Amino acid sequence: MDLTATLNKTPTKISKKLITGCLVTSLTFVSFWGLSSFNSEPKIQNKTLRIATIKQGDFNVKIDGYGRLRAKHQRLLTSQSQAIVESIQLYPGAIVTKESVILTLSDPRLEQDVVNARLELARQHAQFKEQKISHKSQLLERDAQIAILKSELEIAQLRVEAEQQLIDKGIVSALDFKRTQLNVRQLKQRVQIEYLRQAQLQEMQQERLKISKDLITQFELNFETINNRFTRLTVRAGLDGVLQTLPIEIGQSVMPGTQLATVGSVKQLVAELRVQQNQADQITIGMLAIISTFGENITAKVLRIDPIVTDGRVLVELDLLGELPSNARPDLTVEGQIQVKRIKNTLYVEQPQDAYGFKKKDIFKVTSDNKSALLTTIEFGTLSGNTIEVINGAQVGEKIIISDMTQWHNSQKVLITE
Repeated sequence: MDLTATLNKTPTKISKKLITGCLVTSLTFVSFWGLSSFNSEPKIQNKTLRIATIKQGDFNVKIDGYGRLRAKHQRLLTSQSQAIVESIQLYPGAIVTKESVILTLSDPRLEQDVVNARLELARQHAQFKEQKISHKSQLLERDAQIAILKSELEIAQLRVEAEQQLIDKGIVSALDFKRTQLNVRQLKQRVQIEYLRQAQLQEMQQERLKISKDLITQFELNFETINNRFTRLTVRAGLDGVLQTLPIEIGQSVMPGTQLATVGSVKQLVAELRVQQNQADQITIGMLAIISTFGENITAKVLRIDPIVTDGRVLVELDLLGELPSNARPDLTVEGQIQVKRIKNTLYVEQPQDAYGFKKKDIFKVTSDNKSALLTTIEFGTLSGNTIEVINGAQVGEKIIISDMTQWHNSQKVLITE
């Protein structure tokens, strides 16, 4: 029993000592390795870095954008009535003139409305002519009546003159003479009254003719409106340009207001560029720009700045100046640079990763021996495309690392290897 206990106890003591020694050795090694790692600078291969040199000179501030060309003048063609698409003559992409027929609609009820409106207008014209003839007849009757009265008045006046000579001789009594004079006065009054009635008749006739003309005008407008709707069943472009959209098909039933087609100008275009929101504040109306159609460049001028921000960008509309290149057409994808201003004799460099205008950023500046880089705070100014102004923290000719170095910002220095 004593021998067995002794044999079992000895290995236990040896194992504890061995384990303790191993732990001490391991901790010492780990501590030494960690201390060595903490004091050593990280190493980065030169081929993995993007390095830019600080330059000095006149700095042209330009704002880049991308977008498309759009027709300056567009015409939306819509249905004026409920109809059916009878035929389609042209499809999107076709070059059109004002009189080009794009499609034809059919509406039998509208055709009947045109016939009815035409007949009603003709009836009104006939009634107007009949009314004018009736008025002339009434005036002739009034003229005849006046002529009869004037004739009777002349006879009465002659009788007065004759009786005037006979009354002194006693051939005609004074009573008869006065009756004749009274008859003359009455006839004069009747003639005057007939002239007044004639004038009133003419005035009434003129008012009636005016009312009839106004009524004819209403029927003419009604006919013109219905006839225009009928004419528009033959849908014409109405604009020299290109057929852009045609969202319908043969046999389709369309309601009033349904979009039939869109026509846009070809010779007159505008560019719509989307620029970053933080740069749009520098743009003003009238600034010049260069639009690239991936073949040729076009000079342009800022027309409008949309106040709405979409996905961090602002829409800027530019008018294209001069002759357009052969490949310019609506919806063509383009790029552009808006010329904002020119800063004379300043420092500038290619834009580092995550560097923004008028902001400070910690950047690794390469030492003169090109073997290491020190973390330095650099203040940037105006941003132009992929180039940015340097306000403070670097000198002309110095080099900085412009690639993403975020993971090394805890180190004050990095080593650059071949």
